[in-house]
Amino acid sequence: MKSIVKKSFSAPDETKKPFAKGTIESVAIGGLDLARETLEPGWKWSEHVKPVVNTETCQKYHVKYFLSG
Repeated sequence: MKSIVKKSFSAPDETKKPFAKGTIESVAIGGLDLARETLEPGWKWSEHVKPVVNTETCQKYHVKYFLSG
């Protein structure tokens, strides 16, 4: 029997700060990884992520839903 799983970004499974001015909190539910990405004012992909990943564009597949900004 399947059960209901309750998770919250208030207590994420993992928290990463992979680049300046950005934090990623993630929870795993039934084989899916869900993430909340918080970007601070002044954040720019070209300045804060590009030097870390060394590519011209993001190479990872993702779907984002923006709440504000």
